[in-house]
Amino acid sequence: MKYLAFDDIVRNLLVYLKGQVPSLSAKDSREDVLKQIQSMTFTLRSTIVQLEGAAFHDPRNTEDYQNLEKELQAIKQTNAKLEESLFLEMNKTQELREKAAENAKALELEKSENAKLDKLISSLKEEIEKLQNSPAAKLEVPVADESALEALKNEIVELETALSKAESINQQMRQTLQNKEIELSKSKDALMDAMKLDKSEISDLKSQLISTEQLKTENATLKKKIAELERDLAVLPSSEVFRNNIAAADAKIKFLEAALANAQEDLKNLRGNMASTTPEAVLREKEQLEQRVLDLEATLKSVIKTRDTSSNRSGDKFVFTPEECVFLFETLSTTTSRLVNSLENRDVYMRSKESIGILEKSNAIQKVYTVGQIFDGKIHKAAKSFKSDFLPDGIIIHEETPGFVSGTRLIQKALVWVAKSLFTCGECNSSCRPHEYFCPRCGLELTAPDGTSKRELPAYPAKIEVNLPLLDELIKQGNLKAAVALANLISRENPGHPELLKRQALLQKAERPIDPAGEA
Repeated sequence: MKYLAFDDIVRNLLVYLKGQVPSLSAKDSREDVLKQIQSMTFTLRSTIVQLEGAAFHDPRNTEDYQNLEKELQAIKQTNAKLEESLFLEMNKTQELREKAAENAKALELEKSENAKLDKLISSLKEEIEKLQNSPAAKLEVPVADESALEALKNEIVELETALSKAESINQQMRQTLQNKEIELSKSKDALMDAMKLDKSEISDLKSQLISTEQLKTENATLKKKIAELERDLAVLPSSEVFRNNIAAADAKIKFLEAALANAQEDLKNLRGNMASTTPEAVLREKEQLEQRVLDLEATLKSVIKTRDTSSNRSGDKFVFTPEECVFLFETLSTTTSRLVNSLENRDVYMRSKESIGILEKSNAIQKVYTVGQIFDGKIHKAAKSFKSDFLPDGIIIHEETPGFVSGTRLIQKALVWVAKSLFTCGECNSSCRPHEYFCPRCGLELTAPDGTSKRELPAYPAKIEVNLPLLDELIKQGNLKAAVALANLISRENPGHPELLKRQALLQKAERPIDPAGEA
């Protein structure tokens, strides 16, 4: 099996992950996201297997690496031999240069001696010519002088022959010296070429060794990364848990999709019915609603009056029965919700709201506490969630629509905004650390009460009208630390607000330590 290199595997993984990020952001349905996450986990597992195989595959045990090492050793040996031969040739050339210098000195000496002999011969020839030309000298020269002259001539001839021999020898020495210099230059060129080739091969081998060292370091770092990935995989849930979570999520998604389709169908039918109705039918419905509200008000007032009289007689406190409260409230709340955006039925809408207020004043229904309280899914419904590190986890910061109870019976949940800082898994209820976006136990994505992912939670809003009621509630509860942090956040967005300045002054007085002298 041929293993890929570490850098190729990691480069392919990085390219794949970079391509998955925009693809994930482009997904619309939860099912597509889960399928893509499954393919990503499969790719990561296969990549880990490849990395393990590359980790166990040592490049030093390959035939190419061993052949390169053998070639390097052979080139080193040949290089050493070439260096030795070069040193020997350099020594030989040095000896030849010394001999050539000695020969040059000897030639110069011979030249100087030859020049002296030439001068002597020329001077002797001149004297001989003078003696031959002068008649008196001829008469005076004895016979013995002629023999001496013959001896001198013989010596001159010998000297000339010796001079010619020396010149021929000198010419031969010069020729041999030139031949030696040519051979030496050729050997030098050959050695230099061989040295250049050896240097290029040695540089290539050195670069290959450097690359192998780099591969060793990358191998070590990748081994560390593989160990870390194995530890992370050991912490992650098993494949069965992950499949169960995916199946549960798929079932939830299918149920929600079916509910959405049904709701869309009902809405389409309602729109068709509304389009088919005539203005006369709308007017008749308005009159019926008005009459219904008037009847409810009359009934409510009569019931309250009778209950008041009976309670005054008996001394008991007036209380509606839960069934009556639910019936009246559901009727009035349905009317207000249907007519909230109807301009022509504004008066009916206001009467319905007043009737709900009458129920609340008479203690027939009670409002659910929201702002400043901790979110409870039994009586609250989250409309929005925000990220906050300075407020208690799950505190309600704003109320969109109120919630009501009648006695111990819940009539309507309150629609609220929630601030989140700590997250627990919705499936296994295990707590998670601040930097985690998935449950470390079951692998499910962490979400806020309104269903927003932890990664996509918006920042905390700094609107003055939203935060002033929460600030008052924190001050009442005595949570001065959270109140001061909230006031500082609001002041950065709304500097110099008069209501905020009053509450900041109150907080400063509450935080100021008591002076013992002043207390005394």
